Amino acid sequence: MEDNTLKIGVVGFSRNQFDQQDAAQKLKHFITQIIEGKEASSIELVSGLTNMGVPRLAYLLADELGLVTVGFSAKQALRVRAGVYPVQKQIIYGQKFGDESEEFIQYIDVLVRIGGGKQSRHETERFKQVYADKDLSQVLFEEEVEWFGK
Repeated sequence: MEDNTLKIGVVGFSRNQFDQQDAAQKLKHFITQIIEGKEASSIELVSGLTNMGVPRLAYLLADELGLVTVGFSAKQALRVRAGVYPVQKQIIYGQKFGDESEEFIQYIDVLVRIGGGKQSRHETERFKQVYADKDLSQVLFEEEVEWFGK
């Protein structure tokens, strides 16, 4: 794709035991704010490929808004019970979840985190390090949502 493609990474809970309605609202708020005034076809929404949790919510929103959907994950994602979301572009890096984190951070321009566990928080911290020279208020958007699991 062209260099002017805006790549929005979305991380968060990869299981479904969280307040999905709240998460979907927060996600929509951030994404619509980020893409305002931009051409949808030149925007990629990049998440963890799986068809559950925050990645699924992000892809559903991207489809609704006409954004390009990109699944960025390790080979392990191809074996999850929930399956993979039918994204327009897949990027597979490494074998196990987490192997792809560094490549994912290098690939994206903006990061949205909605809740999330250890990997989401690690990727967020790494994003802050990599983009320390930028105004993080313009490229990093974070919100917590209630977790119902154990």
